Amino acid sequence: MKFFALSILCFFSSLLLHRIPSANAADKETEHAALPPRGWNSYDSFCWIISEQEFLESADIVAKRLLPHGYEYVVVDYLWYRKKVKGAHIDSEGIDLIDEWGRMVPDPERWPSSKGGKGFTEIAKKVHDIGLKFGIHVMKGISTQAVNANTLIYDYDKGGPYMEAGRQWRAQDIAIKEKPCAWMPHGFMAINTKLGAGKAFLRSLHKQYADWGVDFVKHDCAFGDDLDEGEIAVVSEVFKGQQNRPIIYSLSPGTSATPAMAQKINGLANMYRVTGDDWDSWPDVAAHFSVARDFAAANMTGALGLKGKSWPDLDMLPLGWLTDANSTQGPYRACKLTQDEQKTQMTLWAMAKSPLMFGGDVRKLDDTTYGLITNPTLLEIDHHSSNNKEFPYINGGKGGATGPSAGAIPSGVRSWIATGRKGEIYLAFFNLNNAKTTIWAEIADLSKAIPGWKIKPPCKGTEIWSGKDFGVMKKSVWAEVETHGCALFVLNCN
Repeated sequence: MKFFALSILCFFSSLLLHRIPSANAADKETEHAALPPRGWNSYDSFCWIISEQEFLESADIVAKRLLPHGYEYVVVDYLWYRKKVKGAHIDSEGIDLIDEWGRMVPDPERWPSSKGGKGFTEIAKKVHDIGLKFGIHVMKGISTQAVNANTLIYDYDKGGPYMEAGRQWRAQDIAIKEKPCAWMPHGFMAINTKLGAGKAFLRSLHKQYADWGVDFVKHDCAFGDDLDEGEIAVVSEVFKGQQNRPIIYSLSPGTSATPAMAQKINGLANMYRVTGDDWDSWPDVAAHFSVARDFAAANMTGALGLKGKSWPDLDMLPLGWLTDANSTQGPYRACKLTQDEQKTQMTLWAMAKSPLMFGGDVRKLDDTTYGLITNPTLLEIDHHSSNNKEFPYINGGKGGATGPSAGAIPSGVRSWIATGRKGEIYLAFFNLNNAKTTIWAEIADLSKAIPGWKIKPPCKGTEIWSGKDFGVMKKSVWAEVETHGCALFVLNCN
């Protein structure tokens, strides 16, 4: 009898043990932004002038060529509501499209499927039908155009004008005119989120985006120098309540962003820019090293986020065929970074586990750029590595070791380290100097950067960009690294 009871107990215990991992796996799958998001954004190649046809052509290519590599979002960047007329520019006033409630609507000349009040509904459906997710860029606050028109505030829940204290509320009641967007002062201004009407306006905006089928919202002029904690909190609450279609919440720009600033909002968002706009110039790339180091050191990589995790965002990848900042023409030129500089950018972004949002014209995606942004080792590191941080114990050039106190000046040598799912170690060397430089690290020093790991020589290693098998390395890891270039080692050690 005791044997029978014991057998029954063991049987049910085994069932319970088998159920627990399944539940944990399900939780992992439903965690929002469990991995750094990947996708394509229209800004670097089209600035603000992209049309429906151009966007859908691009989305189709992303679905066929980049989706298999995890690039699942296609995002329409800013000013999709601006009329493309002579003289129009990023800070134009009075030529945007708004509805009767002061909300932005797509320009029907560029987005013909939006006619009849459909917004981006049809675009989103077409994107979803090819297996992708759809995103849009939005500005914080309320448009100057809506304030000048003094439009009524819409109460989304009641389906009519927002009423409080016995009256209807309007745009001028919630606008804070003395707080315009710093980089688009004639376009948008902050709103008073302490007012019920201010909250109602934001709810009406972002619930409408959800109704359109939006999966990704890039919220600009809300972070960095333009930090607006009140608006971020209200928008985050709207997205938190989205059950049918979770929305990735991205914040921008990142000028003057710090880990301390990010700690105020990381739990409310899924990704947030940590620098100003990154374009295809070496100073832009080099400026990311210290910023990436600081956010990693503050344990912000994959920290708590909206309904899941959040990720410091090093900005889009301006590679391939591009336009210019603030331009009124589409893609017309090649990326100005050298091949070595492009490899450095991709390697740093991956080692820092940044979201990867490609910005080049996918309709003219060359083999070299395609190989770069789909490199399997980089994508593995970006999504599945751990212990990602700057590695200070390196030597190179006349300056010797580059320690944690190194500044943002684009010179010297840098290194990052991370660990892989199978016990491998990723070690990247970066040469920020204007001449080829030999960079090396002692294998015995690797353990200093990875708590709990006791790494002893020898190590076997391969360098990814050259494809060179270095065989057994008994004491150190070294490479001659080209100007502004990098070396990326995959090491298997004792």
